[in-house]
Amino acid sequence: MNSRHILPRLTGLASALAVLLTLAACGSTPSTSDTAQRSKSSDTPDALLADAMRRQNNEIDLVRALPLVKMAYDKAPDRPDIAWLYSQLCARTANCQPESSEARLRRLDPDNAAAWLGALNRAQRNRDIAAENEIIDAMSRSARFDIYWNPLISQTAVVIGAQTAAQFGPTTPDLVSGSLNDSIGWMSAVALPAFAPLSDYCSVERAANPAVAQRCRALADVLLRGDTYIAEGVGLGIQQRLAAPGTPQAAQVSAQIERARYQRETAGQIIASQADQEKFSRELIKLMASLRREQDVYLAVLRWGGRPLEPEADR
Repeated sequence: MNSRHILPRLTGLASALAVLLTLAACGSTPSTSDTAQRSKSSDTPDALLADAMRRQNNEIDLVRALPLVKMAYDKAPDRPDIAWLYSQLCARTANCQPESSEARLRRLDPDNAAAWLGALNRAQRNRDIAAENEIIDAMSRSARFDIYWNPLISQTAVVIGAQTAAQFGPTTPDLVSGSLNDSIGWMSAVALPAFAPLSDYCSVERAANPAVAQRCRALADVLLRGDTYIAEGVGLGIQQRLAAPGTPQAAQVSAQIERARYQRETAGQIIASQADQEKFSRELIKLMASLRREQDVYLAVLRWGGRPLEPEADR
């Protein structure tokens, strides 16, 4: 199998689920009926998001989730993370128009290229090449590519854990680890498909066009400044696709891919080896709440574990 072709999606999937897999032994939070759960939760935006995420087995139940996320969106008009989340769910729902939420996100976070994902997807569906090019150019002028991974997961994990404790008692096992699992799995299911239009635009066939290749190089640079390993993986995949085999550029991209893989896997080993998963999960949530990027959380885990930040070949 040619890893150059599958790297953008495969790398993103593995990175996004890395913490989820290392904490899998912790299990997930218990479930009750939607009505009972909603009656016990507050109506704060984060509580509404937590209700939308709970008990969906790392999948998305749009019928149940979208109204709750819409309520959070309406209650928190100044939060770009909720605007992004709502726009993604709305775009997947029949008769829901995400344009207004995308416009809100661009107002709230004008330096974020992720705000243009929905527009790019629609341009591709309409086979509007001129619009695609304009949108990619707008993305390439952005400062970063954020999907608010850390804040969304850390905030909802805390709420889900608190809801479960209130419902089943403080002796319920894996309160925080289970809620962290739920949040990561659900956010992965939301985020991963959103990046498909980028890989489609920068496909091998289209990147044979020099103008497209130039846009894709600029886009990859923005993706590498994103807040998740998903964005970084897609950006590295684009760079790998564009680099001629045997060139210094290709070697540099391969080294970056190996570095990211080493950091994810080694941090995952440290997480999985902890005897007190609950305590460590709480520390992970604190890190996610204080750091912008998922990658920085992994680097912090490596430092805490006394492990090198670079793979052996790079030291």
